[in-house]
Amino acid sequence: MFSRTERAFLEILRRSPGAGASVELEAAFPNPAYRRKLMWGIRQKAGRSLADWQLYSVAARRDPRLLPPELSTPGARVPLFADPLVTFGQRLRRAWFRRRPSASLPRAADPPRGS
Repeated sequence: MFSRTERAFLEILRRSPGAGASVELEAAFPNPAYRRKLMWGIRQKAGRSLADWQLYSVAARRDPRLLPPELSTPGARVPLFADPLVTFGQRLRRAWFRRRPSASLPRAADPPRGS
């Protein structure tokens, strides 16, 4: 949701108490106009997504499968499914190139053979 810069800004606010945050923010972001712009952007994003996060919070309390794996039950992972045809093609391709070590995939810049 937030950019890396906005995360860095919020991290400084989180770990620095009171006046210490102002000093650290001034050191990390010396331009006061840029600090105001970051603060404004963070408020805008947080305000727009607040209703969504409240909805998510209520739903996650009712169904823990919505929580990230490290917060939910141990061993719970998102199931991954692959198209059987794609899986077969990948196995076939690996087997083909394992048997022919000198073979490689053609590159787009290579001219066609025989011309």
